[in-house]
Order: sequence, then C-alpha cells, then structure tokens
Amino acid sequence: MAFIEWDDRYSVGVARFNEQHQRLVGMINRLDEAVHQGTERQVLLQVLSDLAGYTKTHFAEEERLMEEHGYPELASHREEHKRLNREVAGLYTSYFTSKKPLTADMMAFLKNWLYDHIQGNDKRYQPFFSERGIS
Repeated sequence: MAFIEWDDRYSVGVARFNEQHQRLVGMINRLDEAVHQGTERQVLLQVLSDLAGYTKTHFAEEERLMEEHGYPELASHREEHKRLNREVAGLYTSYFTSKKPLTADMMAFLKNWLYDHIQGNDKRYQPFFSERGIS
C-alpha cells in the first residue's frame, strides 16, 4: 500500500498541475518504500535530483500561466517557489556533506510541501483559473 494515495483533496483544478503534483506523491511513495527496504540512501539522491527537475518545470509552468492570466498573487507565489527551491538545494547539499541520514528531513519536507503548499498556496489559485475556464 502506498504511503500517500492521491485523491481529490489534492486537486487544484488544473489537470496538468494535478499530474505534476501526482509526480510528487510518487516521489514520496518511492522514498517511503526505499526506507522500508533499507535502500533509502541510494534512492534519496535520485529523489532529490527528480525533485530539483520537478520544481523547475512545475514552478515555471505554474508561474507562466499565472502571468499570462494576471493572477494577482503571482509575486507572493513566486517568492514561495523560490523558498521551496532553496530548501531543495539545501537538502541536496546536505546529502553530500552530512553524516546523518536525511530521510526524515526529506520526508518531512515532501509532506509539508504536499499539505502546506499544494493545499494552501496552490488551492488559492483554483477559483481564479476556474473562472477563466482553465482546468
């Protein structure tokens, strides 16, 4: 059974963003599975690399759509993206410099992102895009 099952409470009303968020859920589940198999150290680097790529692609696309349609909270959303990118970069650096396992930090980061950023910040743009027929 997956650590996190995707369901409608994670939906932000924009299909392509939901698909990208599902990728994040997949990363969390992959890391959780690796923890249970005792292979988290090897998997963590791949998850961090995937996450770095994910953030660039997803954030750029999200911000482009917001800019294109004049989303009024674009500046604050962009700042949140920058903060999340710094956290990812910090975890990536810590992977190579820390002697302690980062799995707990990574799981906490991913969970917080899922629950706080997606259900908080991203949910706020749902009515805006919905009013413009973007789904």
